Amino acid sequence: MSHASQVDAQVLEQALFRHTLMFAKPEHPYYIMAPDYRDTSSGIVSLHYLCHVLNLNGREAYLCGPKVVNPNLKTPLLDAATEQRHQQQGKVAIAVYPEVVVGNPLGRRVVSRFLLNFEGLINGKSMEAAPTDLLFYYGPALAEKRGHANPDLLGLPVLDIDLFKAPPAGTPRRGCYLYQNRHPLEQIDYSLLPEGIQLLRIANALPLHELAQVLRSAEVMYSYEWSMTCVIAVLCGCPVIFMPGSGVDQAFLETGFLGSAGFALLDQPDALATARAGVEGALQRYVLATLPFWQQLDTFIAKTQAAAALEAADLNLGVLPWLRERHPDAQQLRLINERLDSQPMPVIGVLVLDDGDDRQRLAATLASLGTQRCLYPHLEVSVLGNQSLADPQVRHVPCARERQAEAINTALQHSRCDWFLIVEAGVEFTASGLLIAALELVGAEAGCLAYMADEAMRATNGSTDIALRPDFNLDLLLSFPASLSRHWLYQRQALLQRGGFALDCARAFELEYQLRLVEQQGLGCVGHVAEPLLIGEALPLRDCAHERAVLERHLQARGYTQGQVAVLASSPGRYRLDYGHAQAASVSILIALEGSVGHFQRCIETLLENTTLAGGFEVLLLAPSALDEAAREWLAMVEQIGGEQIQVLHYAAGQSRVAMCNHAAQQARGDFLLWLDARAGILARDWLQQLLNHAQRPEVGAVGAKLLAADGKVRHAGLVLGLTGLVGSAFDGVDHQQAGYMGRLQVDQDCSALSGECLMLRRALFLEAGGFAEDPLLARWVDVDLCLKLQEAGYLNVWTPHVQLLMDACERDAATTEQEDALLARWLPRLARDPAYNANLSLQVPGGFVRASNSLVWNPLKSWHPLPMLLAHPADLQGAGQQRIVEPFKALREAGWVDGLVTPHLLSAVELERYAPDTVLLQRPLDDAQLLAMRRLRAFSRAFKVLDVDGYLPQMRLQGAHAGFGADEISQRLQSAVILADRIIVPAPALAEVLAGQHDDIRVLEASLPGRWWRNLQGKRGMGSKPRVGWAGAVDADLLVDVVRTLAAEVEWVALGDCPEALRPYMKEVHAAVAPERQAAALAALNLDLALAPMAQSLLNACSGNPGLLEYAACGYPIICSNVPGFAGVDVLPLTRVANTTADWLAAIRLHLGDPQASASLGEVLQASVRRDWLLEGERLALWRAAWLAG
Repeated sequence: MSHASQVDAQVLEQALFRHTLMFAKPEHPYYIMAPDYRDTSSGIVSLHYLCHVLNLNGREAYLCGPKVVNPNLKTPLLDAATEQRHQQQGKVAIAVYPEVVVGNPLGRRVVSRFLLNFEGLINGKSMEAAPTDLLFYYGPALAEKRGHANPDLLGLPVLDIDLFKAPPAGTPRRGCYLYQNRHPLEQIDYSLLPEGIQLLRIANALPLHELAQVLRSAEVMYSYEWSMTCVIAVLCGCPVIFMPGSGVDQAFLETGFLGSAGFALLDQPDALATARAGVEGALQRYVLATLPFWQQLDTFIAKTQAAAALEAADLNLGVLPWLRERHPDAQQLRLINERLDSQPMPVIGVLVLDDGDDRQRLAATLASLGTQRCLYPHLEVSVLGNQSLADPQVRHVPCARERQAEAINTALQHSRCDWFLIVEAGVEFTASGLLIAALELVGAEAGCLAYMADEAMRATNGSTDIALRPDFNLDLLLSFPASLSRHWLYQRQALLQRGGFALDCARAFELEYQLRLVEQQGLGCVGHVAEPLLIGEALPLRDCAHERAVLERHLQARGYTQGQVAVLASSPGRYRLDYGHAQAASVSILIALEGSVGHFQRCIETLLENTTLAGGFEVLLLAPSALDEAAREWLAMVEQIGGEQIQVLHYAAGQSRVAMCNHAAQQARGDFLLWLDARAGILARDWLQQLLNHAQRPEVGAVGAKLLAADGKVRHAGLVLGLTGLVGSAFDGVDHQQAGYMGRLQVDQDCSALSGECLMLRRALFLEAGGFAEDPLLARWVDVDLCLKLQEAGYLNVWTPHVQLLMDACERDAATTEQEDALLARWLPRLARDPAYNANLSLQVPGGFVRASNSLVWNPLKSWHPLPMLLAHPADLQGAGQQRIVEPFKALREAGWVDGLVTPHLLSAVELERYAPDTVLLQRPLDDAQLLAMRRLRAFSRAFKVLDVDGYLPQMRLQGAHAGFGADEISQRLQSAVILADRIIVPAPALAEVLAGQHDDIRVLEASLPGRWWRNLQGKRGMGSKPRVGWAGAVDADLLVDVVRTLAAEVEWVALGDCPEALRPYMKEVHAAVAPERQAAALAALNLDLALAPMAQSLLNACSGNPGLLEYAACGYPIICSNVPGFAGVDVLPLTRVANTTADWLAAIRLHLGDPQASASLGEVLQASVRRDWLLEGERLALWRAAWLAG
């Protein structure tokens, strides 16, 4: 057996390739747009063969568009099922377009363009390629025309060299030919051509084998244009001569596909001899010319797959889809445009810093600001750099890299913009970002001189993440400028009035101006647009001397003459500010003794071991009377040895923890109070100094620390208002070494609330704020309540990661409803709008910092609220919920009458306040959670509360959480819900009578049909050998047993949905029930000559408001129905109503069958009535709007 070393290297390489190919995964598919196959067009052949060769190479490629393919090629056509499979598998389709395709008709995110000819040569149109499109050229000359010096080539060999080859030497040649395709016939100058020349016209193209036969015997071929047919001719041994005006010159030939051999120009000396002398060796030249294709194909696959992989990664992260969802729909855009036209809108200047010579990066930025992609029209775009620009809409400002601030100041002096922002070339703006920002700027307060916004960031590997920033956060800006200081919107006049950007700060000039604004105008001069404006590149984090210098200058300006800025050793670009307070401060550490004696011992021992303070400290132990024996013995020992530094304050039975704390604060002697939980363990010696570093700042209220569990997971990193209901701990359960969202676990920042487990503030400020609230219902929230009082008074609450304490968990009972209500009553508006937590982040996920659904948080109209906001909670999404909630809401929204959201999931009280609906619509709110939500709606929301009761609930078969309730309990729960509502909506008069006396605003709103399903239906008549009679989903079809049996020989019985077993032997057809969106088409497809609607007389049926009659009528069917209440429209539609007796049913049916023309006419009248009066349109839709809105 031979060794591998003995195997020929080429053979081994081929074997290795085939082995790899055998196990290759197709990865992301290719969708190649191509016309019908015809072998007379080398361009079309190239597209089909590209699909073929990709599939042969283990890829998955499909053709889009053609109906004719080459059966010998592996070129499957794309169908809907395949496309859906790709979507379900998370694959990103790669669109491949020839140069004749304009735009991106397949709507794909990854686009490759295969230029087989010069752009616009064939169709006279631009490709309208996006800057991100990948370009591949059939030949280098095509790339040179576009100015691409190092292009990606894809010279696909599409010629059959067994067919197109020269005949044996010495074979006689005769006949001259002129190739003609795009060159007009009338412009051919025959005086320059040999007599008897014959035309080879593409319009009358020869089959390939005949073309080969002609060219293998031809003496010469002339041409006014370059074509692959010219290459075929030379391969067949036929020289080619190009006519004047063909656009082909010697330079073109030299750089062409086969070089110049075998070709000549008519006006050069001895053209025919020159061309004839070069045909020999054409086959070898062709093979050599196409040899690079296989490497080019590998490059094509690698680059397109890499682009698709990045898109797939972004899809998995969900950032790009989330951003793309933030686009106004047609009605929202109409209202926005009306808003833009109704008042002066700010002109926003976009200053693009172009540092290099990468035109593609700059083009990407400018394209994202173009009218095709950016929804805001009032822009003034300037490029600051050294590249020349051809776009007259863009102002070019020459700018050296080291003098950017100076150039920006100069540009702004000559600008007409109201607001401006500065971005780098390569940044791409979101479609709606600047539009939303402009709508916010219209309502900006006079004192607001700058706005922050959110942004997405593209990492070096191409993946995209998003920075949803808090409102202006001074400490976060100071400790991590790169996270907040980029891409602000500035008021132009305010900047110029302050002398413009500083010239001595290098690239930190924006940070310098931001801090200068805060120093001069206070924190309120900076607003926040909670909308991602753009996708930029994530900056590499590194120490920036200019940033540090600006920060130190800021500390000096605020009077901290000894202040210092240090770079975090493990996190460059992030800083630790030491304010260098000149005055020492004393601290009283207050510890309420709750827990075990082991906790008490660890707390005191680690505290004493790790605490030194120049200003001195004391420890006050708050001892309730309920301590166990071991704790009392330990406490007695502490009292003996503690001296003056440790004091024990004993409290009598019955005193609350809050009362003890407030009393202890009165007794404390320190300048500052530190509330410390008895379960704490101190880990570092400078912990108290680090807390005081912030607490001694005059603008700071409270200071909190990073609290860790024994396993190193975060227990507290600031509190987030509204998180998981009321208040939650940020980053709860995250490993303490992680950076956290936007690096926020590593840097100082301002929070709305901090945990009382480690909380420092001035003693005087604590007393001024009234101490901890002594309301028993607020006992578990006293730390939150205190922090919010401080924030309301204008103080900052600072969380610092530079103090880390061990903090064991404490088991606490869940808050009672009364406790939660107490906090809601006191702070609901604040709980719903935490300035330290972006409004686009979810409140439902423990630990927070997860993007919320756009349906819940994105409303492009919120800045001026032109439409009523409606929040609807249907009981289900298919039955009554769809019929009475989902479809009417959808129709109202499409009509531009309301905005809002339909969701079966109840919002918390905080989320509801955040969403701020005008109306909340609930259907069947019967369980405890739903009734609690209604009660809180009543107590805390100004929204108009509408209850939709879709039937007589005590007798309905309820599902889910309501399934276990008995009739009496349902009645009681329904009565509770009715009392809490502002209006009751019912589907039938009988139900209004049942509820009469329980509420003074009950409205009957009968069923209506969605126009998109029911408007254009038409059942066909006379389609059976006998009249077709039947029903759809009739629960009481057993009323018809004798009727069906009696008429079995006279009619064809047809049913859709339920059919009693007793009737099935007599049925011609029984069709299975279908989904609601298919009901209309399925009902019309029954092609009934007569529709029956049996209904038993009962309270349940009378209250149902059954829409069956409307549905039959929409199909044009004449109807016979039971003469009972319960059908929508029964009192106004022209129906045949019968008593529920066999005789009456038989008589009515035979009456209709006896005069089919009159019966059909009745169906037409019914159909016209439904189309006019019962669709969710016009006046009928207005009834739903009036019922759902206050007034």
